[in-house]
Amino acid sequence: MEQQMTMNKKNSYVEILEILKYMDKIYVDKIPKELIKFFEENKANNYSFKFDSTVELDKQNLNDNTLALLAMLNLNYWCESEKHKKELISRYNDNEKKYQEKLHEKYNSDNLFKKKHQKNKIEEKNSENEVAIVEYKKSILKKIINKIRGIFHIN
Repeated sequence: MEQQMTMNKKNSYVEILEILKYMDKIYVDKIPKELIKFFEENKANNYSFKFDSTVELDKQNLNDNTLALLAMLNLNYWCESEKHKKELISRYNDNEKKYQEKLHEKYNSDNLFKKKHQKNKIEEKNSENEVAIVEYKKSILKKIINKIRGIFHIN
């Protein structure tokens, strides 16, 4: 799992570097050279990403880590005023709350138990219906044997 996360980060560095190629130089110059060097040194060598400048950023199928890095770069280096930074932080916090609520709703143990319990009830009800539909018929041989037993009073 940790190796997968590391690969995602390395892939994100490739994506960030590719996106920076299409940005105005004034924005790229605001990023510390050490940070860009870090991206260069730690990027995945076996991953290829092509940025399409005709497609909106949110439609580019970017790695989640790339989006987080872009948000960090925007907040730390591209925001012009403290007011704008506070607005961004507020928006990021709202988005995080919504995300956490979705996760809580999706993975809430109470909801998981209710769904499982409801599923079990439905399965039990279906199996009861199946049993009710099955009709037991005695074979002719069994009927003859039971008649003979009845005549001789054998249980």
